[in-house]
Amino acid sequence: MPRPTCRRNIGFLPHVTYFKPAGIRMGELAEVILQHDELEAVRLKDHLGIPQEEAAKQMNVSQPTFHRLILSAHEKMADAVVNGKALRIEGGNVTIDNSQIPPCGWRQMCRRRWKGRAVPQKGDGLVTGQGGAMKIAITSVDGTLEGVVDERFGRSRKLIVYDREKKEHTVIDNAINMGAAQGAGIQSAQNVINSGAKAVVSGHLGPNAFRVLQAAGVDVYVASNMTAAQAIQAYEQGKLAQLTGPDVSGHW
Repeated sequence: MPRPTCRRNIGFLPHVTYFKPAGIRMGELAEVILQHDELEAVRLKDHLGIPQEEAAKQMNVSQPTFHRLILSAHEKMADAVVNGKALRIEGGNVTIDNSQIPPCGWRQMCRRRWKGRAVPQKGDGLVTGQGGAMKIAITSVDGTLEGVVDERFGRSRKLIVYDREKKEHTVIDNAINMGAAQGAGIQSAQNVINSGAKAVVSGHLGPNAFRVLQAAGVDVYVASNMTAAQAIQAYEQGKLAQLTGPDVSGHW
């Protein structure tokens, strides 16, 4: 049985996650999936010019692993460009930490910042991506904190919106989307956005729901076989994995 990989630290999520050749219909294109950890390796080494040893430390991986990520990313990008395939950025076993690096556009500033400086490590006062939202939405089978988290996002029966500052929650009836032929994920995502929540805890998300939430700046975390109360506690303790892309197909 293969050993599970440790989660890799990444410093940003791209706003553009899909690239395709001009003049070719999407239905006719083969796709190449570039994972977020592969993109981060390229960003650090090729775009920002950070030395490999420091970049590997920042991502919390060994130098051989970092080298494999770079090679894999280069092969995928070459395959997409040379063979006219679409390139989709999603997935990867990652932890998001936006505090470590300024935006990619500040290339020269980044280089000056990193030149001759030690790489920040966890525990140095950095604020990680998880645990920051004051309001979080949890998909629920019955609308109670004692009930289990619904594995489905779009077709969940209830949405619990928990206010971490006030230690209270409200319940949104989402049952109208359970039998929807299409658009359930988008409507559920809109319910979350309207509630003011900035993080979602669920089992699985399809592509449409994920894109709507991502565009609104709502982070998505995965909880399975937990009650809503346990999911809230795990979120606050930083124990939930964050989704960086949809993990099921549409109409799931």
